[in-house]
Amino acid sequence: MQKTASLAQEALFQRELPEGDIAYVERIKLSYSRAKAVTQIYDLSVRDVLELSPKYWEFHTDPILVMDSSVGTLLTIQYNLCLGTLGSYRENRKELQALMTDVLRFRVSGQYCLTEVNHGLNAINIETTATLQPNGDFILHTPHPGAAKYMPPTAPFGIPCVAIVFARLIINGEDHGIRGFVVKLHDGFKMTEGIICRNVQLLPARGASRPVGHSLTYFSEVRLYNNALLGDMRKPKDTRELFFNHIHRVISGTLSMGAVALSALRIGCYIGIAYSLRRNVQVLEGAIWVHRPISSFSTQYIPLLAMVAQSLVFESYGQETYERFVDSKRSITQRHLLAAIFKTTVFRHTLDMLLEIGDRCGAQGLFEANQLSVIHADMRGAAIAEGDILGISIRFAIDIVRNKVQIPAVFYEGELLARHEDSIIAELKILMNSWKNHRSLDAERNLLPHCRGVLEAIGHRCAYEAARSRGLPQPIIDLFVASLLERDAAWYSENAKLSRLQQKKMLLDRATTLYQDLPKFLPLLRVESYITAPIVSEERWNSFVSRLPVFSAKEVGVPFLDLPDQTHFNGMVSASRKAVKMEKDS
Repeated sequence: MQKTASLAQEALFQRELPEGDIAYVERIKLSYSRAKAVTQIYDLSVRDVLELSPKYWEFHTDPILVMDSSVGTLLTIQYNLCLGTLGSYRENRKELQALMTDVLRFRVSGQYCLTEVNHGLNAINIETTATLQPNGDFILHTPHPGAAKYMPPTAPFGIPCVAIVFARLIINGEDHGIRGFVVKLHDGFKMTEGIICRNVQLLPARGASRPVGHSLTYFSEVRLYNNALLGDMRKPKDTRELFFNHIHRVISGTLSMGAVALSALRIGCYIGIAYSLRRNVQVLEGAIWVHRPISSFSTQYIPLLAMVAQSLVFESYGQETYERFVDSKRSITQRHLLAAIFKTTVFRHTLDMLLEIGDRCGAQGLFEANQLSVIHADMRGAAIAEGDILGISIRFAIDIVRNKVQIPAVFYEGELLARHEDSIIAELKILMNSWKNHRSLDAERNLLPHCRGVLEAIGHRCAYEAARSRGLPQPIIDLFVASLLERDAAWYSENAKLSRLQQKKMLLDRATTLYQDLPKFLPLLRVESYITAPIVSEERWNSFVSRLPVFSAKEVGVPFLDLPDQTHFNGMVSASRKAVKMEKDS
């Protein structure tokens, strides 16, 4: 059982009505309160965060971070990015150690201001400057609106906020590369002099992502004391290497985001199964109308069981990736590759399957109360955070094809997914060899569309191997493999001699074999405590409906709008009809 299972059932997380009925600011404050409660349960140490301990990995795999994704966003930034970065410079700096304690206990909100309006994936080109003054202080400045920091939640919501702000260190007019600076943004209520925050996330309507207070942050000649700088002021020999060393916690964040996506997949899977088991339709069997659960239709149980198989296999894969990632023998590039493959693979399936299951729940899948649509919207944002899946796919796929990085070794030679991976990489190598320069425009046009597929192919093979090595039941593994074929049906037809019909039949047969066990998979997902969707049971649905506002001849749920006088309206209609009649008569 997860550490937060009891917390998830408390009133703090279980609201009687969808949270869309709460004012925007109050929703964000609620998420801060929830985040504080989660930190108290896990009671992480600085060592846990810096060394990525098993306890820290457990924290990132906790479904409560998906139950309210704003909590996940706040705490991932707080621990991984802010605290993790501060930890690299804590030696002999008592003021940083004191700040880290405040961040760890969530007495202070810790933010991470790297990307700008004009510089997202190309953050190495940011334009915010920190200019050294004769007395040793710095002047932090946003040179133009396109250099505003975007999108960390820096607006005041009642808790003091400190951020690591990345800027170009300017000394005597010379650029010394990008550095991090510790900056107090506000006291919880009022912004620091010279710092302007514009809150950009409007209150979402039906099923959009949860608000967290994403903002634009501007610095107008903000003076910083000399101890605000993280690191030294020496001009680096390699500015690119310096930059990636300073933002190294983004790499562990890439891994963590993949774990969050896996929790979202499990929650979506639970809701889809529970709803499909209880939702009945009438069908004619012979001469008799009978009730039949929608889960019994292949259009329903195939995606549901495929989602189960993917959830269980990716759970094994996630644990395997984590254990490899924390191996101190691996270089930072190798770790980043492992995290990139895991995140890209899991997110692609999570986003696809949440949409699929949402569709299978019909109109119920659209609304925020049933979690599916809001979780999908949240995961779209998470897919971008700490390593956009397309961006990291492009970076590493090109390096893989050029033999610049080493992919995880194949354990089961000759297996279908291993053959697929090998073929995809070989095809891309042939394509790349068509150009002398892989950075040419022609090479870019032809190579880039294939990059994400390369990482997914590797991820599928690694997930399969992790599931086998960790003893997952073979029917689950077989269904997992069958569920992947449609993602590259042409290859499996050309190279594995599986026609489209054979591929579909393989999926149908393997899902049908497991259909009778569908209810048994619910407890294996281990997310029941984190479900708030009323559609999962008759009891929850009836309770939900009973609390909805009532409109009737005797009861008014909300004040009506002021409408034109009905008598005047009727008079206008009557006059219009008379005019039409006169026109016809003439």
